[in-house]
Amino acid sequence: MSVKRVLTLAASAAAVAVLVSPVTSASALESGSHGTKSVQLASADGYLHVFTQPYGGGRECKWAGNSNDWGSCRNLTSDVWNNGYAGGLDAVDLYTAPNAGGAHACISQGDRWIDTTHGDYRFTYGAGLEQFGASVNNNISSHRWVDYCSQG
Repeated sequence: MSVKRVLTLAASAAAVAVLVSPVTSASALESGSHGTKSVQLASADGYLHVFTQPYGGGRECKWAGNSNDWGSCRNLTSDVWNNGYAGGLDAVDLYTAPNAGGAHACISQGDRWIDTTHGDYRFTYGAGLEQFGASVNNNISSHRWVDYCSQG
């Protein structure tokens, strides 16, 4: 077998290995969820993306900055993707009420909650506030970009 053919086969095998290797994910605790892991994706575009159906289905809404009211996607999202840029203000607090009101969940930069319909992602910040402990599925009204996810 020629050296050129061996190199071509090695490059093809490496490409396949990259395509089928596991995607890096944040721990469930870091993403504010209970018992599941988030999918982490590459190629940041600076937006928070949400979809009205799991796995990127239905209508998409996206924001590069804060939003006090999610409009046509308010309380209608089942897929949340923080595709913001790494650095300051790269995590997103997701609130149960407009104007950053009520309890909130936090999604870290690069994480994607691709299917929230199972109730695994919950509003885990803001004990005692409206909707604390409730599922985020079809229950998010506003958001704020923050420096990091914390109990607050």
